[in-house]
Amino acid sequence: MKVVVAPNSMKGSLNAFDFADAVEQAFLECSSEFEIRKIPVADGGDFTGEVLMRNLGATEKQMAVVGPLRQTVLSKYAVSGAKAIIEMADASGMKLVRSSDLDPLVATSYGTGQLIADALKNGCTEIYLAIGGSATVDGGMGMMEALGFVFSDKDGATLAGNGANLCKIHAVKSADISEEVSIKIICDVDNPLLGENGAANVFGPQKGATKEMVPILEEGLENWAQVILDKTGHDLKAIEGTGAAGGMALPLMGFLNAEIVPGADFVLEQLNFAEQVSWADIVITGEGKIDSQTLNNKAPFAVAKSAKKYGKPVFAIGGKVESFTSDIFDGVYSLVNGPLSLEYAMNNAQQLLYNFSKELAKTIYALRIKEQE
Repeated sequence: MKVVVAPNSMKGSLNAFDFADAVEQAFLECSSEFEIRKIPVADGGDFTGEVLMRNLGATEKQMAVVGPLRQTVLSKYAVSGAKAIIEMADASGMKLVRSSDLDPLVATSYGTGQLIADALKNGCTEIYLAIGGSATVDGGMGMMEALGFVFSDKDGATLAGNGANLCKIHAVKSADISEEVSIKIICDVDNPLLGENGAANVFGPQKGATKEMVPILEEGLENWAQVILDKTGHDLKAIEGTGAAGGMALPLMGFLNAEIVPGADFVLEQLNFAEQVSWADIVITGEGKIDSQTLNNKAPFAVAKSAKKYGKPVFAIGGKVESFTSDIFDGVYSLVNGPLSLEYAMNNAQQLLYNFSKELAKTIYALRIKEQE
């Protein structure tokens, strides 16, 4: 029986590659009749850069950059030919900041801009930028500062890129960046820039914003969008996805003609996933939580759509599972089969996954044998 194992990462506990390895081990220990193809997937969130890098056989480049709170951090990006694969979280991510120190008024995306600038300097003309997991709500201001853009207030004083300075931007001087550069912003949400579903209201609190900070950030993003409109003629406020990562797409689209791409669909296309599904008899996917967010075209949902298109049964495995998601999959299962603490479950996710997968493999194998009788 041919099995495609195509999981997303389990945030905070198990990356997509280790997830796939655990399932493979369990199935092969059940029976050598299983043929396994491991296709770890992503959707713009954690580990997207790694998934794309391995798929493209890209070369990793490490460099020190300015972190979210202007601390020095060791970051990386990958290069394959003229393509650069950059994961924002590696330079400007929440994982680089203690939760008690998160502050979106101070946080900057400058380090992400440094990675892009280095890639451009080294001849890359196509940028894949995954923007999940960021610590910032600076509208990409810090990133653009690192790319050579200069911001000033109404008195002509130069502004540093951060959330607090968004409302002070009065003028911007553009950098000299080739129009031949193509930037694809890989995004796993479709939130607009402003409003109750926008960057400040939805993502600000996740990144440490107090109720007093949220309206400051909202006002700043609205001002920044207006400055871009006045400078470029591009009105981007209502475009789906511009609220992701604190408005990171806004200046890239306004000044550099970047394009937002739906993360899961884009990654699956890069992985030539349709060919893998057409080969399979069954498909297994999963992530940390199978819930309403999953149904917003996160990676497991995109995997399920592809499997259904080819008439292949698809099973999803999650640490936590909401029952209403079962309509999307042929079976959806939780790893936790008893009263376990969240800490224990996250620390032992790989063993729990292996244990469950072994039982799933036995069930599938038994049904297969019965079918052949």
